[in-house]
Amino acid sequence: MPLKLESYGISDIGLVRVNNEDAFAELPEAHFFALADGMGGHKAGEVAAKLTIMSLCKSIEDNPPLSSIEEVMELFHEAIIQANRIVYSMGSQNEKLGGMGTTLCCLKLFGTSIVYAHVGDSRIYRFRNHKLDLLTHDHSLKHQLILKGELDEQSALLFPYKNIITRSIGTHAQVEPEIAASPFFPGDLYFLCSDGLTDYVSDQEISQVLEQESSIKDAADRMITLAKAKGGNDNITVVIIKTM
Repeated sequence: MPLKLESYGISDIGLVRVNNEDAFAELPEAHFFALADGMGGHKAGEVAAKLTIMSLCKSIEDNPPLSSIEEVMELFHEAIIQANRIVYSMGSQNEKLGGMGTTLCCLKLFGTSIVYAHVGDSRIYRFRNHKLDLLTHDHSLKHQLILKGELDEQSALLFPYKNIITRSIGTHAQVEPEIAASPFFPGDLYFLCSDGLTDYVSDQEISQVLEQESSIKDAADRMITLAKAKGGNDNITVVIIKTM
């Protein structure tokens, strides 16, 4: 039986930033979705995010049909390495783009599984049977300190260096993405977002929105509105995929 899904993505500049350094892509025919949150000087983050998404989509679209989960995971690894190479090279050659980088999270539904990857602190969630689970963990200084026991969840809310990420696309010649796979079931929702959402909207609030809204468009739009009502100091991007 052909895989059926519905998706909706939206990106908002927020209330403070002068340009949007987030980028996302939906390739529903390839069952592939990606999101990037750029960083750098004047418009450099925007360039890094767009380059990464474009490179990744090209790798997915140009690849021949895949026959196993392992092949999808290998494709993700090679595609992300290639995107890093492109962004790093451009940043090294252009002084105005020096040091630019971006986070990345992406997923592909394949057979009865989901393959997903991430670099940085953009997140992928799964909403199944009224329960929200975070599938990724942030590559950030804050998360490292939590793992070491040097920061608890309560003090982490006020941690002044929460936006320092420990892995990114384009800032170094080499990058190691985290890639994983898990089964999916009809009715699952998968949810990609930048930290412009999660810095302001809690997991509990995200879960409530997904529970209450009848459409994924309404859910995404409401989350954007909520993040802006709570500050909106960053770009906010959300991509929701519903399996059927």
